[in-house]
Amino acid sequence: MDIISIILLASYCAMFILLLTIPLRRRALMLRAGRRIFAIPTKKRTFFKGAAIILLCVALVFVIKTRYFSVFVDIAFCGTAILGVEFVARLFSVATLCGAWQNAVLLDTEIVLYDDISVFPVLQLPPEEQKNYPANLLVAETKSRGTVNLIFPSAEVCQKVLEVIFTERPELKPE
Repeated sequence: MDIISIILLASYCAMFILLLTIPLRRRALMLRAGRRIFAIPTKKRTFFKGAAIILLCVALVFVIKTRYFSVFVDIAFCGTAILGVEFVARLFSVATLCGAWQNAVLLDTEIVLYDDISVFPVLQLPPEEQKNYPANLLVAETKSRGTVNLIFPSAEVCQKVLEVIFTERPELKPE
C-alpha cells in the first residue's frame, strides 16, 4: 500500500466519522440550549447545498488518485475536503434547531449562549444611531469569541428573539 492510498483511506474515514457525529452534536446542542422557546424557519435548500458540498469533497479527494501531485498537495486537497465536511456537519447539526432557546440562540452555524453574552453594543446606542444598522442584525459582544453578528430573516424575527433573550436573561437588557 503506497502513501497516496493511505492518505485517501484516512481522508474518507475522517469524513465518514465527521458525518456520523451529527446526531451526537445535535444532542449535545439540545442539552446545552435547554428547551426551544421560539423557532426560526430554515430554508429547505440547506440540505441540498450540504449534500452538494459533501459530494464535491468526496470528488476532491478522489482527484488525488487520478492525477499525480506531490504528497504535500495531496494532503492539502484532503485537508480541504475534510474541512468542507466539517462545515457541513456543523450546518446539519444546527439546521433544524434554529431559534431562541432557553439558554442559547442557534442560527445557521452560529451558537451563542446567553451566559457568554456580555452586551449588545448596537442596542446601547441612541435610537437615531441605531437606525444606521439593519433591523434584522443583532450584534452581540461575547466573552469568549468577541463580536458575533446574527443576521435574521426579518426584523420581526430579530425582535422576537430579543424578547426571548431579555425574558430569559433580564440583566442583558440595555438601560
